[in-house]
Amino acid sequence: MTPDPHFTGPIYCDTPHMFWGLYEPVNTITNAAILIAAWLAYRYVKRSGAGFSAGLVVLLVLLVSVGVGSALWHGLRTQWALALDTLPGVLFLLVLTVLWIRRLYGWAAGFLGMAVMLLVSAAGVGYFGKSLAAITPNLRFAPMFATVTVVGIIMVAGSWVKYGRATGLLGVSILATGLAAAFFRSIDLLVCPYVPFGTHFLWHIGLSTAACLGIVLMVRMKRGGIVR
Repeated sequence: MTPDPHFTGPIYCDTPHMFWGLYEPVNTITNAAILIAAWLAYRYVKRSGAGFSAGLVVLLVLLVSVGVGSALWHGLRTQWALALDTLPGVLFLLVLTVLWIRRLYGWAAGFLGMAVMLLVSAAGVGYFGKSLAAITPNLRFAPMFATVTVVGIIMVAGSWVKYGRATGLLGVSILATGLAAAFFRSIDLLVCPYVPFGTHFLWHIGLSTAACLGIVLMVRMKRGGIVR
């Protein structure tokens, strides 16, 4: 399948391999990490005895969708595949934010916090994205990452206070792995001369780890922060 001409520019270091037949072989194959993370999260929920609530099911389905959609996007680089890659990931972040804040401050605060995070992120990308992309294209989303980080710090602090040190440290781990993933995503094009296949694959690994830990956190909070 011929990739959409709109996406033929330098977006990632990873380039086609004549034997693999994928537009970005490393970036495509490493989406297996996302599917593995979804399977591990599923196993944790099942063994925890907390039950598969609607929120947990939605998160698991979205995480699987992210893995499949991202593999299609990197393998084919078409417009429709980009939608399958982007939408589940954004929805996962929004749903996790609502559920996390809900466990701390209630449903109203959850939806309000999610809405504020979404609006501030969109405004930041719209206002600063173009100038940041002039440095390197993948920096365009830095304002979104900054906004999510601020909201994340607030949620981690609330988790520590309400559910204790172990749950708080789990929140710190989620935030740290998410930030590391965002960092590697942002520098991908900058390291092409040194790492031919780039660092975007570490975005897949780091973000899937953060997502898996996010589902674990939801289970911990559901059980009152009890470690099992």
